[in-house]
Amino acid sequence: MGADETVLISDRAFAGSDTLATSYALARSVLTTGEWDIVLCGRQAIDGDTAQIGPQMAELLGVPQVTYCIEIGIDGDKVVAKRALEDGYEVIETKLPALFTVIKDINEPRYPSVRGIVNVCRDCDVQTWTAKEIEASKKMIGLEGSPTQVARTFAPEPKGEGMILEGPVEETTKALVQHLRDKNVVRVR
Repeated sequence: MGADETVLISDRAFAGSDTLATSYALARSVLTTGEWDIVLCGRQAIDGDTAQIGPQMAELLGVPQVTYCIEIGIDGDKVVAKRALEDGYEVIETKLPALFTVIKDINEPRYPSVRGIVNVCRDCDVQTWTAKEIEASKKMIGLEGSPTQVARTFAPEPKGEGMILEGPVEETTKALVQHLRDKNVVRVR
């Protein structure tokens, strides 16, 4: 899709990494590339859903960050980014270098044809960098570099059926408050 170079960061030493150890490895990878101006990250991974990698990388790299971007414009050594908030948008200006996390609204990706994929793969030279190539400290990666440990995962038990209250607002409000009192959820003085 137009990349000049591709690097795969892979090493068994990274196994068990939490978001901090992953952010460290990725930040080391960015620094290993040499000079750079912009780091683009997705909003969050689909496994942990924490949205911590991008911001942690920015801290480790010592650069400004703008999260949840839907537009990014470059003017010389400054960047103007529009970011989505729960109730609207915010426009932020920052200097380069900087890190941006983007959401799906930033663009509509073009999908390559099968022939395009085959042609790219013929000429594709993917480098693989290990912990050694990015000069990662063993104390900062993998399980040793991960202060977060997952003891177990589970699906929560269903809490039962919900309740739908219908009628005038005053009556349904009184019924809801009484129901919450009966369940010892709230106390009304």
